[in-house]
Amino acid sequence: METLATHCSESLSLTIVCDERCIVVRRLASLLHLWDRQGIFVFVDRDSKHANAKQLMQDLDASNWSLFLIDNYKKRWYGPEAIPIILKNLPFGKLAAVFYILPGTMWLTRNIYQLVSTSRQIFTHGAAA
Repeated sequence: METLATHCSESLSLTIVCDERCIVVRRLASLLHLWDRQGIFVFVDRDSKHANAKQLMQDLDASNWSLFLIDNYKKRWYGPEAIPIILKNLPFGKLAAVFYILPGTMWLTRNIYQLVSTSRQIFTHGAAA
């Protein structure tokens, strides 16, 4: 019971690990910074001082995606699977997350995200150090 009480009282924290070299991801991350009024999101990129940044960036590099999301319980969502979780935790996001229950929406998101993610070399050209 005590563990349940601890989990209920602990505040929500979501860690977004992203490849900031991709201009699309960098711009979306900057928007999330603006919209995250409750301070729910922790952002980890290659320049991050986060304690686990090096390992998290290695995990990201080993994936097919340019971002992933981790919750308090270490559950991970990669690429397009992370989008509805991110949206529902933004001030206006619950309404936007409802969009994801419409048939075909996640398929479309996956395909668009895959295009951006696999083409990130194009988007990062000149931005990588």
